[in-house]
Amino acid sequence: MKLLKLKNFKWLILISFLFHLITSIYSVGFHHLDEHYQILEFANYKSGNNLPSDLPWEFEAKLRPAIQPAIAFLIIKSSQTIGITDPFTQAMIMRILSSLISMLCVILLIYVFKDEIKSEQYLKWFLFLSFFLWFSVYAQVRFSSEGWSGSIFFIGFALLYYFKTKEKIIFIPFLIGLIFGFAFIFRYQVGFLILGLLLWLLIIDKYNFKKIFLIVFGIIAAILIGVLIDKWFYGEWTFSAWNYFQFNIVKGKVSSFGVHPWHFYLTEIFWKAVPPYSLFLIFMPIFWFIFKPKNIFTWMFIPFLLVHFLIGHKEFRFLFPLINIIPLLVVLGFHELGKDKFKNFGLFFQRKIFRWFIYLFVVVNTIYLINICFRPADYYVSLYKFIYKDYKDIKTELIFFNEDPYLRAPEPANFYKSKNLTTKSVLDPDSLQFVVNENKYDKILFMTDTFLLNEKYRSQNVEFKKIYSNLPKWVENLNYNNWLERTRIFTLYEISKIKN
Repeated sequence: MKLLKLKNFKWLILISFLFHLITSIYSVGFHHLDEHYQILEFANYKSGNNLPSDLPWEFEAKLRPAIQPAIAFLIIKSSQTIGITDPFTQAMIMRILSSLISMLCVILLIYVFKDEIKSEQYLKWFLFLSFFLWFSVYAQVRFSSEGWSGSIFFIGFALLYYFKTKEKIIFIPFLIGLIFGFAFIFRYQVGFLILGLLLWLLIIDKYNFKKIFLIVFGIIAAILIGVLIDKWFYGEWTFSAWNYFQFNIVKGKVSSFGVHPWHFYLTEIFWKAVPPYSLFLIFMPIFWFIFKPKNIFTWMFIPFLLVHFLIGHKEFRFLFPLINIIPLLVVLGFHELGKDKFKNFGLFFQRKIFRWFIYLFVVVNTIYLINICFRPADYYVSLYKFIYKDYKDIKTELIFFNEDPYLRAPEPANFYKSKNLTTKSVLDPDSLQFVVNENKYDKILFMTDTFLLNEKYRSQNVEFKKIYSNLPKWVENLNYNNWLERTRIFTLYEISKIKN
């Protein structure tokens, strides 16, 4: 089937890229602390701006694969070479790179699997979901191991599916294995996708054994490259994949982060992917697995999902490697339901009420998409950005009563912190007055997590000038029934001694 009109397809790619670009610019921060502490702070250490004591325990255990911190390090150093020293711009470049790799993955999947979808209507939905599904765009711009491993794996998968029947290209299986191997060293859990795929090639597809060997050889070659990168980063020979297995599985470290019931992922998908539409994300793949037991997707997904369901510690982000392929599975599930043997289901999906239900999804998805385009992924990082932009060249002290905003974990978030900024905790209003009277800094900032400044903080000799809030101005005008006073809101004041 023709991929709609080529010109229209190019427009879809362009519009999708614009959404990804906007999200890369405005969705500052990270989805999970690991995305920051185990990548950016690791790269910051290699740049000479962190001590080993500033890093999480994973550094000493040597279980984080160094390939992604190495990429971040290269981006940081390359940016500095051309005069970009702003860490927020450097992080934005990483997000843009993430989105480009994700879009390459999506385009390859569309090109390779378009002929599996026999209906133009389903093909249109496949394109829409692949390019514009709101949570996919959010996840695809993240500079995370989950996102990169999934994108790289499915790039290799699309290439394998495309070249599988082309006998004359000898080096392609090795190249595909190399890609799979890099996906593995970005995130080890992707190994279960690779395992399922190799078993399908061997048992179901009866794929050429020599080509399977070349794929495996490519995987091993990539893993060896990963060992070399680990040696460069940690300064000694180590095998981070084995360290990861030893600490998290054998010693049970992973369970110390919390244990969840087997159905955790099902309930998380249901609530976070917008019910009732999220039901299709759950049941369409399950339907496909049941009625297509010998299909390549079934063999890939089942080992990956089974392991994640069995391990006690679960997080929604652990499923992010699958995001790029989910639109295809959902559409294939609907496509299968439209066949004669599921005639009753097919008739239901053709009803007018269901069509309106689907059209409403487009509206809901668009609202969510626009929201994630402009909303920070982490509001603390928005605060960091404001402080860095306005005070990076000024000797500044940030004081607070409750918690240090730069201490999100036991370790500091130094990557976004200016060299001229120090932080200090004060216990009471008198201590606040003392800091102001010391007059040791060019500027003193005071942070609270409330909309209004508590009267106990005020002093006859201290002036508070509100300079930042993580709420837009127009929201502050909607403070009906004083709901903002009951909401946690980061507010920043510039304080100074009142001149007599």
